[in-house]
Amino acid sequence: MKILVTGAHGLLGSSILRCAAGSAGSDIAHELIGCGRGAEPVFAGVDYHQVDLLDATAVRELLAEVEPQWIIHTAAMTDVDGCESERDVARRANVEPVQVLVAACEQVGDGRDIGLIQLSTDYVFDGEAGPYREEDETRPISHYGELKLESEGVLLNSAIKGVVLRTLWLYGYRRQARPNLVTWPLAALSRGEHLRIVDDQVGNPTFVGDVVKALLALCEREASGIFHLGGADLMTRYDLVRKLAELCRIDSGSVEPISTDELFQKAPRPLRSGLHCERLISLGIEPSTLSQGLDQMKLEAEFRKDFASLIEP
Repeated sequence: MKILVTGAHGLLGSSILRCAAGSAGSDIAHELIGCGRGAEPVFAGVDYHQVDLLDATAVRELLAEVEPQWIIHTAAMTDVDGCESERDVARRANVEPVQVLVAACEQVGDGRDIGLIQLSTDYVFDGEAGPYREEDETRPISHYGELKLESEGVLLNSAIKGVVLRTLWLYGYRRQARPNLVTWPLAALSRGEHLRIVDDQVGNPTFVGDVVKALLALCEREASGIFHLGGADLMTRYDLVRKLAELCRIDSGSVEPISTDELFQKAPRPLRSGLHCERLISLGIEPSTLSQGLDQMKLEAEFRKDFASLIEP
């Protein structure tokens, strides 16, 4: 199967492309092709194309050249506060590329079904009654959540084969990717910094390796519709950082609990969130606990080199 991955340089996109050598994620060998705004490929030997996802002609030409069976669309603007203040930029990043990809799939497919998987988020819910199932009513409270919900509709209301995978609190390690809710606290704690972490936001930390496996499995099964994937542990962000310190044998005394209101963030956050993922579990996708995900991170060469002081002997 030939799969095109957008956002190739991000944490999720690059983690998918690492499977190009067949190291993880599926029992079936896939041809994985990356694309993104950057000029340089992510991995030597893995096909890569520089493309602007807002350029409809360029996207159509890329699909015609690559002829993928599936597209996994990971590119997005995930800065929640940035989406709140830069709404035009956020729409161009989170909705318009989906519109371009859907149109290109319809035009280039010409009898060949091209499936599209759109990554989405728990921010499509209001955070009052989580954890949420796929059929629960959506009610975003931030502009980021509104845009992600709109992008879901663009895909699911189209004529093409579409899958929405909602996830949350994604963590893992790729050196070139942005820090996330696991890597930045680990780095800060290892430097002895004092951290103020909210203790009123609840979710389930999700290991990027689980998301990769789920995405490839959904392609293999020719799936359609909405799926949720969250980690096996439901916890507050404060509990998460304390648990990280414990697992890496770091003194957690410098972690201070605070409320979300004390951060004065531009965008509201869903507080009582989390995702149930029985639908994916029924397909054989078992989410990792936080300790299992961290154990997997510790096996990776980049993490071992950059966080050597945190690796147990």
